[in-house]
Amino acid sequence: MKGLSKEVKSAIIIGIVILALLVLGIIYGQKEKTEVADAPTTTVSEVAEETTTAATTTAAATTVAETTTSANVTVPAGAAVAKASDGRWALVQNGNVVNTFTGIAKNDLGTWYVENGYCNFDFSGKVVFNGVTYDIENGKVVNS
Repeated sequence: MKGLSKEVKSAIIIGIVILALLVLGIIYGQKEKTEVADAPTTTVSEVAEETTTAATTTAAATTVAETTTSANVTVPAGAAVAKASDGRWALVQNGNVVNTFTGIAKNDLGTWYVENGYCNFDFSGKVVFNGVTYDIENGKVVNS
């Protein structure tokens, strides 16, 4: 820096200081952006609660974790899971769907979760029926 005027030396020093401040600002700004990006905006429990709420309000596919039916509900005498006249699987008694029944019913093919008279093949979860908890997969009882 010999031979440079005092004004030029001052300008170079000011330029170096400004450059250093810019570099520090960029580094600090990147660190702050990373911290903000890494910070969760929603907790896991909030997501789980929202998912559970969404599952309970979804009408197309019932995937509720647990459903409880009335205690001491019995399958009507002579009723069994069979194909109804509309071609759907249902709890049928004397040729009619027992649309007031929600619970667990059987036929020769297995044990099924019946909802409002019809087998609910969209349901997977747990059902408590007459004090017994049943594991259901796609409407079929897989474990009790």
